[in-house]
Amino acid sequence: MHVQTVRGSIPPDEVKSTLIHEHLVFDLTPVRGDQDSKLCHDESLNKELDLLSGQGCNTIVEVSNRGMGQNAEALRNIAIEHNLHIIAATGYYKQEYYPAEVFEQTEQELQQRMMQDIQAGIGETDICAGIIAEIGSSLNKITDAEKKVFRAAAHAQLQTGAPLSTHCELGTMGSEQLELLTTCGVSPKSISFGHQDLNPDIKEQCELLESGAYLQFDTIGKVSYRTDEERAKQLYTLLDRGYEDQLMLSCDLTRQSHLLAAGGHGYVHLFTAFLPMLRALGVSESIIYKMLTLNPRRFLAFHPIV
Repeated sequence: MHVQTVRGSIPPDEVKSTLIHEHLVFDLTPVRGDQDSKLCHDESLNKELDLLSGQGCNTIVEVSNRGMGQNAEALRNIAIEHNLHIIAATGYYKQEYYPAEVFEQTEQELQQRMMQDIQAGIGETDICAGIIAEIGSSLNKITDAEKKVFRAAAHAQLQTGAPLSTHCELGTMGSEQLELLTTCGVSPKSISFGHQDLNPDIKEQCELLESGAYLQFDTIGKVSYRTDEERAKQLYTLLDRGYEDQLMLSCDLTRQSHLLAAGGHGYVHLFTAFLPMLRALGVSESIIYKMLTLNPRRFLAFHPIV
C-alpha cells in the first residue's frame, strides 16, 4: 500500500493532517474571463503554506487536472520548498471546462491518458498523479460527455488502483455518480464525493456513506454558498450517526480573493475557524484526527489490483 505524491511514493502513515481537495496552481481564466480565477506559486502562497505547516498540515491533495491549468513541475517545487506531501491529479473537470481532447478522443484514449499520468508521469514530466480527480458533473445533470469521462476514469481506477474523487456541482448528483462508477466495477471504498457540505440532503448522504464511499466537506469558508455554522451542524449530524470513518475536510480555494493576502479566509481557515466550531459542538479530538489524518491515509492509498 502506498500514497503517490509529486515527490514519489510514500507509506500511508507519513500522511498527517490533510487538506483533501485544494488548488494551489491552476487557471480557469480562459473560461471564466477573470484574473481572479488564477492561482500561482508566489509569495502569497508561500506564506499561506507556512501557516498550514504551523498547524501540523503536511499533505495537500491538489485536484487541478487537464484543462484547469495544471502545473506538475510547480507542485513538485512547492512540495520540496515547504516539505509537503502534495498529491497531483489526473482527469477532467466538467463539460464547461473540458479541453478539446475530451470530445475528439475515444473513451479508451481518455482512460489511457489518465493511466499514463498515474503510471509514467503527467504530460512530459516524470511526476506521477496520485489521484483521479476532480471528475465532475454539471448542476443537477451528468451530460453525455461527462458520462464518457466518468467511465474512462472508472476504468483507469480499476487498472491502477488509484483513489477517485468527484466534483458534485453545488453538492448535486452524488447518487448518480455512484451508480455510474459502481456499474463500471469501481468499489465505493475507492470513491470520495466532493462538495457534500453544499448538499443539504442528509438522507442522500447517508445512502452514499452506507455504500462505503467517502464524503468531503470541502468548501469550508466559502460562506457565499452556505454558512460554516450550517456546515458544522450537518457534519455533526453525520458524525452522530456513526460515519466518522468516511468524512474528510478541505477549503477548495479557487480564487486569488480567497487568499489571506487579498483579505480572504485562506487555506488555514479549516484549522483556525472551522475546527474550533466543531470542538464547540462537542466533536472529540479523536474524531477530528480521523477526518484529517486517518481517513485520508486510507482513501489515498492505492488499492491492490484484483
